[in-house]
Amino acid sequence: MTVLRRLLIAGAGAAALAFGAFSAGAPAMAQTAEDRRLDRLEKDLHELRAIVFQGRDTGQPVVVKPEGPDPAVEALQGRVDQLEQTLRNLSGQVEVLSHDLDEAKRQGAAAHDAEVELRGEVKALTDEMQPQVPADGSGAAPPPAGSAAPEAQAGAAPAAPPGSGEAASFRAAKALLAGGDYAGAADALNAYLQQYGSSPHAREAYYLLGESYYIRGAYGDATTAYARSLKDWPKLAWAPDATVKLARALASTSRVEQGCAALAEFQRRYGATASRAVRARAAATAASAKCPG
Repeated sequence: MTVLRRLLIAGAGAAALAFGAFSAGAPAMAQTAEDRRLDRLEKDLHELRAIVFQGRDTGQPVVVKPEGPDPAVEALQGRVDQLEQTLRNLSGQVEVLSHDLDEAKRQGAAAHDAEVELRGEVKALTDEMQPQVPADGSGAAPPPAGSAAPEAQAGAAPAAPPGSGEAASFRAAKALLAGGDYAGAADALNAYLQQYGSSPHAREAYYLLGESYYIRGAYGDATTAYARSLKDWPKLAWAPDATVKLARALASTSRVEQGCAALAEFQRRYGATASRAVRARAAATAASAKCPG
């Protein structure tokens, strides 16, 4: 018999003798409380005895853990709590990002609808300003609104001698514009369009007519001429410049929204191919008109 077992048996016997002596003279209430204490002591002794026998049988040292929670379990629980908090934070961020994405989609759809509406307005403007073919079927176009016919203007002289032909008339009108005679160029271009309104050069003639008005600040007439030159948005060298100047003329006649729409069409149709100078004018016009985007 080991020393530890002897000590345990002696302790148990002493506890029993003490219990018998105490119970002989103690009241019934004290005996009941002492019984419970002895039961706990006996239970502890049995557990201790089992631990000792386990150590003897396995040959491994017995580690008696103190009462209370396991530190490893506490550390694991703390880690779980941190992960749960992180998950809650991430869930909140996902909700915020989802809301921002929905809002961005809504704003993008609204911007697209506004752009489509503006394009429609510009198209309606250009269609409205297109020349009408006279009833006689000659193909000649009437002069832009606000300008008189060449023969009705005081002092108006033909750009080229009568019968000189279309090419000569067109060259003469361009020469007047290049020479700084903007009023004479306007007269010559109107005369050319009266006679050769169905010519392949008619678009450019309207663009040059717009220039002759634009330089003199006649933005209403310039708007009409530029719009006619840009029917169906041609892919011609002067088209980007005509679009920007149409936008500026519109903004100068209190039609800022239509001017911004013309600039949007410029970016969409000519922005990638226009010269740096024309792009700079477009940016300056957009800034001056406070166009969105």
